[in-house]
Amino acid sequence: MYKLSRTVPVNEPCKTFLSRHDVWTGLMMKAHNALPYVPQMKKCEVIEKGEGWVLRDILLGDEPLREKVTFEPEQRVIFERVAGNEPGRIENTLGEDERGNLTLTFSFALTRKGLEGNPEAEKNHFTPMEGMYMNAVASTLAAVRRTVDENGREALPLASKGDATGDNRWIFEYFRAADSLDLERLLAQHTDDVRLTFGNHPTGVGKANFRDAIGGLWSMIKGMSHSISGAWSLNGDEVGIAEAIVMYTRKDDTLFTVKACTVFRRREGKVADIRIHADLNGL
Repeated sequence: MYKLSRTVPVNEPCKTFLSRHDVWTGLMMKAHNALPYVPQMKKCEVIEKGEGWVLRDILLGDEPLREKVTFEPEQRVIFERVAGNEPGRIENTLGEDERGNLTLTFSFALTRKGLEGNPEAEKNHFTPMEGMYMNAVASTLAAVRRTVDENGREALPLASKGDATGDNRWIFEYFRAADSLDLERLLAQHTDDVRLTFGNHPTGVGKANFRDAIGGLWSMIKGMSHSISGAWSLNGDEVGIAEAIVMYTRKDDTLFTVKACTVFRRREGKVADIRIHADLNGL
């Protein structure tokens, strides 16, 4: 049996940040229809499904295979070859590196009927496929990023229906403006007398104070990207609450992620009070 394992970082400096849930969404898409992600695959048809699994028939090149795909939510997807000439197991596993940054590990343990017990022959057969499988991992991440970049973060489903309420599109637009690092674009969403409270810092009043506080933070970084895990618009869209994981790209291209909660109060469609709860001491 030929075995291979490769681990890649999910996020890179100054790119759209993908959370564990974001990547899981992409892995689910690939499991149900791999054709957009694996050019060599000519067929991918789900023939049966149950709680936490699907059974699919695929045509990889000219090789017909049947796979049972099992889901361990936001942890691992297991592809078990249950019929065909290349039995074995493929796994996509979400993890973290020593700094806590999200990783995606691709591994397989496969054999070829007629080559069992011949390690050199198995290696010669499967080694050329390594690039194909790794490209499928890269294309999955790229497809999720493309969805966010082209259609907005709201195009990705949240983990639960309870993670959203009301017409929360303005919340997503707010963070799009923030992630652009365009201070004028962001300032335009606030009233002139906006109140900003960031963590335990004193509350600042007015756009000039907002500019100094947020501009000072942005002067420390090269990029910022929010992955929103909850967005609630309340009281006729006058109050908003957002939960997110935020990735900052430092000047030296290292990454720093933090969980944040932001509470908005609006007046006549603009943010009049914003309270950001996040610990940036490690930044």
